[in-house]
Amino acid sequence: MKSTLRRSLLAAAAVATILPGIAQARCDKLVNPKAGEINIIGNSFPALQHIAKEMESCTQGGLKVQFKMTPNARAEIEQTFASTGKVPFDAAVVSGGVFTNLNALGQLQPMTDLVEKYKAKYKIEENMLVRINGQVMAIAFMQNAQNLYYRKDLLDKHGIKAPTTYAEMLAAAKMLKEKEPSIQNPIAQTFSRGFDSQVEFVNMFVGYGGRFFKQGSAQPDFSSDAGVKALENMRAMTTFMTPNFLASNSDDVMNQFQQGTAAMGVLWASRAARMDDPAASKIVGKMEFTAAPAAVAGGKSATHLWWDGVVMPKNLSGDRETVFQVLMESLDEETMKKGNDLTVWIRSAYKPTRFGTGVTASAKAGAPIWPTEPYFSLAQGEIGKVIPDVLTGAMTPKAALDVAAAAYVKAATEKGFIK
Repeated sequence: MKSTLRRSLLAAAAVATILPGIAQARCDKLVNPKAGEINIIGNSFPALQHIAKEMESCTQGGLKVQFKMTPNARAEIEQTFASTGKVPFDAAVVSGGVFTNLNALGQLQPMTDLVEKYKAKYKIEENMLVRINGQVMAIAFMQNAQNLYYRKDLLDKHGIKAPTTYAEMLAAAKMLKEKEPSIQNPIAQTFSRGFDSQVEFVNMFVGYGGRFFKQGSAQPDFSSDAGVKALENMRAMTTFMTPNFLASNSDDVMNQFQQGTAAMGVLWASRAARMDDPAASKIVGKMEFTAAPAAVAGGKSATHLWWDGVVMPKNLSGDRETVFQVLMESLDEETMKKGNDLTVWIRSAYKPTRFGTGVTASAKAGAPIWPTEPYFSLAQGEIGKVIPDVLTGAMTPKAALDVAAAAYVKAATEKGFIK
């Protein structure tokens, strides 16, 4: 199934400080809202915290809106949306990667008719619409990418230029570890077990020119030189990271930066604003952002361009029109303007700030869109199971990838992707 997802989704820039204030009730003009509960689920990051407040402010009269924010959102969404009965959530906020899997499995419902009905009221822009075979299956509201965060003050102090490749990043980390006593572990990056380390591998693997599948088929092609190099590079980075790197998720990496214990690393642009939050950060004004490093000199930025948006499950339990209106109330221009600095919004009224410069730089450095093959998540998952063993030295990269490839073939055959 080919997506007509527009590349213009991935062409803006920016992010900044969290705006004060609490969302006011603002859903008094819903058209024929049905009483009952609306339950929405999503991950936890600054822009979504802002949106969740807007959604919950629609609670009024007989309508109650609840947003479940959890770091395990992906697993819970994929599990519940697969239910043959009514799904406990009426909508979810997902990344483009999660969307690809849900859509491939036929677990989402189109929103085309609702978009047409409410497009003018909520100023829904075409760039926000994720269409599959002409049907609107998701509405994107923000762009994201993993880009390089670096302490410009410390790099300048030691005469180090912002790294443009992973080799330069490792060399910079070695110098900082030897000469900068204020830095405990020079690199902080999302190597935690599961999704985070899977994404890191995918970024580097593609950066080395790797192909996940043999041309025109679902047969695996990731147990290759590019795969070995990606894992070797990840292993080399652990020398300069916290010993607890297998627990370094986005929250942990963000905290290491904010507390000044790490000087550089690749992290989601949606976290950039928190670097200048005086209530949580000791490094206000000291962190800069640029393209994620390339895996090879002269190569493309080893990251991918993502979007986040809202979807509705195929087996929706609530009133779909009421659910849709609540979603659009929380994604309108008013919401965006109040949270302009929190992310890279996909709206023409968005005003970029310095916190989105890394997204723009990564895009200009050739970062591709996240893979969209319907069987990609199976491969990604099997690779993720063996990454920790490589990073701890329990397995060699080639042996680990061979194990992952064999497990993937079995899973893909069971799903009918491989005959």
